[in-house]
Amino acid sequence: MPKLKFFILIIFSSVLLLMSLYFVNFNIFSIPFLSGTQSEWANFGSYIGGTLGPLLAFLAYLGVREQLLLQRKAMNKQVEDKAFDDHIGQVKESFERINQLSIESVKPLESHLGIDVQLSLTRDLQDISADANSSHILEDIIHASRLIQGAEFIYKRYLYLIEQSASSLSEECPLNEHKWNAVVTWRQFEKRATLINSLAVKANRELIEPNPDIYEHEQKEILMSIGAFEGWAREWKSMGLGF
Repeated sequence: MPKLKFFILIIFSSVLLLMSLYFVNFNIFSIPFLSGTQSEWANFGSYIGGTLGPLLAFLAYLGVREQLLLQRKAMNKQVEDKAFDDHIGQVKESFERINQLSIESVKPLESHLGIDVQLSLTRDLQDISADANSSHILEDIIHASRLIQGAEFIYKRYLYLIEQSASSLSEECPLNEHKWNAVVTWRQFEKRATLINSLAVKANRELIEPNPDIYEHEQKEILMSIGAFEGWAREWKSMGLGF
């Protein structure tokens, strides 16, 4: 496109120069190296018109083609942006759905302990878990932990897509709602994860470590859950009140 503009500028300047020379030669003073006969100028004009006409037509064609290419790129960009927005929306729905599944997965644990996690103080959850019968709820602990680990993956994916969307923007305002939703939803997992981790640590200490052969598969799941919680706890602590 810049080259096309340069060529058009050269042609326009050349035409303007010829018209200026013609006007000066016949109306102001005679230029020595130019003819004073209008018929010769007419012949020269016909020659220039015949030469420049096809060239101008070709340049016009290039201009139209360039415009069509720009329009096509703009349309493709709109399609890509729409697909990207739809993808972010789908990830958001998946994140909210797994959050709801996580809430449901903790209910058997709440029923076993006779508590409501959301109404309990975070600092009391470890003491509350001391009354749990690990052998009765081991599978529920593992199931609830798996869901939070899956939620972490979706959460990271969610933030990555938001950052990718904002990389070409001078401001992130249109994406602030997505980012706020992601962070707030992820923070809702904290109390559930704290209870699950307390139960996992208790089950590992009292049930799995004394019987590693019996609970070989469960041991891997529980240790993975405990290790994952350590990373989550650091992340939730570093979040503070902001993003």
